[in-house]
Amino acid sequence: MSDGSGSRIKRWQPPKRPEWVQKINEEGRCLDLKSVIPLDESSLIDRARANTGLSDFGADDWYEPFKVLIKSLDEESDLTLVGRLMTRSDLLTHLEARLRIEELYKQHPEIDDQDLNTPTLIVGSGRSGTSAILNLLALDPDNGTPKHWEAMFPVPPPEAAAYRTDPRIATAHQRMDQWNRVTPEIISMHEFGGEIPTELIQLEAMAFQNNAWLDLYGFIPAYDAYLASRSFEASLNYGKRVLKVLQWKNPHKRWMLKSPDTFRYLPDVFKVFPGIQLVWMHRDPIKCVASMVSLVGTLFWIRSDKPLNDLAIAQLTNPAGLAALFNNVMDQIEQGKIPAAAVHSIQYLEFIKDPVATVEDLYRQLGFSMTDRARRAMQTYIREHPRESRPAHKYDSGDAERLTHERSLFERYQSRFKVESES
Repeated sequence: MSDGSGSRIKRWQPPKRPEWVQKINEEGRCLDLKSVIPLDESSLIDRARANTGLSDFGADDWYEPFKVLIKSLDEESDLTLVGRLMTRSDLLTHLEARLRIEELYKQHPEIDDQDLNTPTLIVGSGRSGTSAILNLLALDPDNGTPKHWEAMFPVPPPEAAAYRTDPRIATAHQRMDQWNRVTPEIISMHEFGGEIPTELIQLEAMAFQNNAWLDLYGFIPAYDAYLASRSFEASLNYGKRVLKVLQWKNPHKRWMLKSPDTFRYLPDVFKVFPGIQLVWMHRDPIKCVASMVSLVGTLFWIRSDKPLNDLAIAQLTNPAGLAALFNNVMDQIEQGKIPAAAVHSIQYLEFIKDPVATVEDLYRQLGFSMTDRARRAMQTYIREHPRESRPAHKYDSGDAERLTHERSLFERYQSRFKVESES
């Protein structure tokens, strides 16, 4: 019987690697990878400074968390040759972007005077449709949604006239698509690409004070533990700092953001973004957990042979952890720490039946107007990108005994928000 303690993770089996990846990683086993591909402080910082010709990383609050992170990656992640190459590249991308952002603010301090308007933040469990609805919202020209290429290369600031033709899009696409090339199974689970909308946590990664995106680079329990008792305000503020760069020369009426991770610290979100509106995607949490275990396991498998651990993103892969997270958010709403009027619900099953109608209803709740141009763009996207065009994501939902036990954990959540069971 499942005890909710992470036993789903123990049942997960990694996919077979492409032959070329397997051969490269086998070659790496005879190398001193820590010497060949260093993840130490001086190597990374010196290289980032050399690559940019810049030296100022801004406020020092990033430095200690960064040191804890790279030590954890170096000592705990057991990265393969391919994984170590990818992770070093990603860390340099964040460091170089931060250097360029701080230099831009020194030259143009007026960037910080901008009003971001009141953003809308999509939240919910992983695998509940948060990416699917953000992809639709990104098609509305009135909406600003950060793309992977902007998160990787935010400076020079994107400009409206060249937004669709910026050469950084192709570079970012090749780097993000590498995740798909190394582990093709990921394509059936999540879209990664240069122009694909990304999560707020990828912008926050430049602050090195939120583990959500950085967890994708390797198993880092020491870093996770280090951050466990810290506020996320500094991380969110840096994400806000990046958003101001992105909108400076490419303004929109409003920002549509996504970050399921913020369920862990929603009061901090309201401090940094006063008046923010939340869109909570609701889906059968047992389906979400089962799918999330498969996704997280596969993401870790991209870079490491290390068996998936019960602690890996436990709040999303552990039924008891996710139930506790939901209960905490419901408590915060009832206690007034999260304003109930700012929370708008969308049912996943209704969304997949008629995505555009669901978005139109959401717009009415938020007080927005849906233009004909936006509606046509969404309808065209749905027609040209059916879910059937991508490989099916197959995962183990579990036996009847497991489902009965796990269902009881989510009784309060499903009852409060009228979430239908799919299993």
